[in-house]
Amino acid sequence: MVCIASKQLRIEIDELGAQMRSLYSIPQQMEYLWQRDAAIWGSSAPVVFPVIGKLHNLSYQLDGKTYSMRSNGILRYETLPILAQGESYVEFLFTNTQETMKQYPYQCRVRLRYEVIDNKLIVTAAISNDDTRTLYYNYAGHPGFRIPLDENESCDDYYVEFEKPETMNIYEVCESGQLLQIQQPFFHEERRFFIRKNLFQKEALAFIHPASTKLHIRSLTKQTKITVDFTGFDHVGIWSPYHKEKKLSFLCVEPWIGHTDFYGYEGDFSKRDGIASLAPKKTSVHQYSITIS
Repeated sequence: MVCIASKQLRIEIDELGAQMRSLYSIPQQMEYLWQRDAAIWGSSAPVVFPVIGKLHNLSYQLDGKTYSMRSNGILRYETLPILAQGESYVEFLFTNTQETMKQYPYQCRVRLRYEVIDNKLIVTAAISNDDTRTLYYNYAGHPGFRIPLDENESCDDYYVEFEKPETMNIYEVCESGQLLQIQQPFFHEERRFFIRKNLFQKEALAFIHPASTKLHIRSLTKQTKITVDFTGFDHVGIWSPYHKEKKLSFLCVEPWIGHTDFYGYEGDFSKRDGIASLAPKKTSVHQYSITIS
């Protein structure tokens, strides 16, 4: 486990998948990140690459060949070496191996940097294509935030507030986690919705091309807010696992480059809707931040 800190935040990151394990406010003495519970969700903030969510039948076609891949890609399952580390930052490096190329047949690297400045955590992914052909990928952050934060609160006290008024539909999601090409109205010149576990009966809420580049998680009972800045990302997903007999206990905010598969899609990986492309010997940089205020 790696620890970085400012005077306001302490961050712990696991070398397995370079996954954040703690987002702790020092002045408030408060943990903001979901602490794993396998009975509910056994992760906390996986790094999602090169697919978001579950592929149709957990497989895809590329150049006439079939490849299998688990949920949210390959990086989260790999132990990553540390490239550089200081008091307030750390950098990890994913590099393809013979085993990862059985799932994702590209020569590539992903350099992940976590840096904490005052009350803000900045997460940067630099994706490099070392191959001789165009690389196709999705990338996403997936931090899960504890809700409620205090024992005397209810998750019903919390709401998500977008930076700008939004008018948008959201895709329906099937039980196996893929998007359906059916959209339902969600916002009409509105900015916020209250968090209710029934919203997640069918997986994530997929907000496609929002006008906002930031959103906040706020509570009616306290002034503290969590701000996620996803400037430069295509979409944002909001998710919590649905358990009929359990209360909602955390909320994931997921900045997306591209989106999860459409149900039934069996075309070439390079033709997936919203897939990002990267030319040989080029690097693409994606950055989001989390601010506790």
